[in-house]
Amino acid sequence: MTINRFDFVYSACSTAFTPPATPTDVFTLSGNAVTNVYVMKMGISTLQTTLGINAWYLLKRSTANTGGTSTTPAVVPFDINDPAASSIARQYSVNPAALGTLIGTVWEGFVGSPALSTPGVGDIVQEVNFLDMVGQPLSLLSVNDVLAWNFNGAALPPGLSVLCYAIWYEKSKT
Repeated sequence: MTINRFDFVYSACSTAFTPPATPTDVFTLSGNAVTNVYVMKMGISTLQTTLGINAWYLLKRSTANTGGTSTTPAVVPFDINDPAASSIARQYSVNPAALGTLIGTVWEGFVGSPALSTPGVGDIVQEVNFLDMVGQPLSLLSVNDVLAWNFNGAALPPGLSVLCYAIWYEKSKT
């Protein structure tokens, strides 16, 4: 799938945040009713009190989460002349009360998490690039399609701080 000038490209980046004590979905990108959404990349970076490695999951859901406490990071168009995005990203400080229906795990892996006090440690970012992996973006075609970074309800390591981002483009459904 090729991006053309009539596709609108966006990104959303969380602020550094501490997830709940036993996090489930911590960052999501949802489809919408107006456009088809094509996710090119999702990324995550973490720090914690002591050096560690944590299992993270990138999940696709067929219904949206409900409840919990979340904020919506700003969505930035790559071209200032493009319209506002129709999709919404969320970062959760309190787990959703109900998780959306799981379709499956798109990616899973261990993500290195340097200690906050480690001098000279640069960015450690785990990036899932769908264009490199399979040659096409991941589609979110309705308001019920959701892509989520998830910690699987495991105990939060001391001092864990998370940054997440998504890069996608939108095409009109008409």
